[in-house]
Amino acid sequence: MLRRRALVLTLSATLLGGALPSAARAQPATTEAARQEARDRFDRGLKLFNEGDNAGALAEFKRAFELIPNPLVLYNIGLVYAAMGRPVEAVDALDRVLASPGALAADRLARARQARDEQAQRIARLMVVTNVPAAIEVDNVEVARTPLAAPLPVSGGVHVVGAVASGYVPVRKEVTVAGGATAELRLDLVEMQGHVAHVTVRTHLPGADVVVDDQIVGRTPLPGSLTVAPGSHRVELRRAGYDSASRELVLGDGASGEVTLEPEVDRAALGTSGATLVLTASEPEPVVTVDGKSQGVAPAGGLRLAAGPHHLFIERGGFLPVERDVTLDAGRTTTLTVVLDPTPETRAAYDGKIASQRTWGIVSGVAGLALVGGAVGFLVWNGAQRTTDDGNLATANYNILNHTPPKSVCDTKSQPGNPAACQQIANDAAASINDANTRDYFGWIGFGVGAAATVLGAVLLVTNGSSHRFDRAPATSKVFVLPTGWSDGRGGGGLGLMGAF
Repeated sequence: MLRRRALVLTLSATLLGGALPSAARAQPATTEAARQEARDRFDRGLKLFNEGDNAGALAEFKRAFELIPNPLVLYNIGLVYAAMGRPVEAVDALDRVLASPGALAADRLARARQARDEQAQRIARLMVVTNVPAAIEVDNVEVARTPLAAPLPVSGGVHVVGAVASGYVPVRKEVTVAGGATAELRLDLVEMQGHVAHVTVRTHLPGADVVVDDQIVGRTPLPGSLTVAPGSHRVELRRAGYDSASRELVLGDGASGEVTLEPEVDRAALGTSGATLVLTASEPEPVVTVDGKSQGVAPAGGLRLAAGPHHLFIERGGFLPVERDVTLDAGRTTTLTVVLDPTPETRAAYDGKIASQRTWGIVSGVAGLALVGGAVGFLVWNGAQRTTDDGNLATANYNILNHTPPKSVCDTKSQPGNPAACQQIANDAAASINDANTRDYFGWIGFGVGAAATVLGAVLLVTNGSSHRFDRAPATSKVFVLPTGWSDGRGGGGLGLMGAF
């Protein structure tokens, strides 16, 4: 199940550049370059945590803590461990916070203590006894050697515990131990001839049981190779919702081998026990690869996948790929939101397009307004000219009809007039009016072109993308820390952190 975020991490690096807790002030002088890297690590860790990438966030916070040790950073590390279902590491980090709280306020210490106690309840104890001294592996990671001085702390749940000793056949057993409980496990090793062999199991499928000779020896992804006795072995991967995949191999004395297994999805099981994953990305049509197999463009209705853990690889041309781990519950729909960051080339091209469109929008709008203004002025002037010509034509026509002065050429009553010259006055006035009407066409054409250019400029500016589209909101500078925990009543839950650093 994809862990829901009860709240959002919004740490900032205020203390990194200013006053540090006393524990940090005791450290050697920190260079500005280290402070800047720590700030960048914080910002990146916050972004990854908010996007669901706990492992990536943990790496960034741990690096920031290496640069500038700080109780608040360590506190956040503890909560990220808790969100990852690793209570042993969470308690260790929070214990260190409580042992050296620095300038942490009393209420924050109380919250840290509460979170620590909640995680401690999820820790189980495992006492492993072997018949010969041996290295003890828990989930294929060596954690101790027998004889043990005290039980091993492990997270409550199912684990594969193994014992490996030179000259003996490795032995492994699956054990289930509840949080807060202590279990004892005895592993008896049998002598063998020769030296142990090693087999590396490769697969893209997470959460699959690794079975060697019908015995569960681990779960993918394995942290390293498996130690086995020399000889013939059958390696198999099993996971609900998939057809098992297996391979036979023969390993010589001290030899190393490798098998690649990619179980196929049991399509028939998807309908009854599958789950739906809806991918919401910041960019359209992202291409998603699930457990090493391309699913093409993520469909709007979601992907039908087997229940359980999956590793996603999300990409889109011109953007940096994103990897996410998600756990799906059978019969449920899980929504995963991812933010794709542009490549430097895409960002540069986008910024160039934004600047160019903004420039053309301004040029077009200003030129259009200037043309509209000029056209309006021209039409007003032309209208005044036409009004004058209309008056002249009316006067000429009146004089022609009434033969009156002052146009002597039209006065045919008192003295001989010139009818042709009199008519020419009217003709000249009519021609001037026609010229004014023709000029109107050009004026209105200029007005239309100017209006169109103005509208085009406005459209270019309104539809232009934001120059801050790919900017990520910086962390706040207010110092405030608030741990929270939640449970959905079905075994799910999570921890979150709100505040600033």
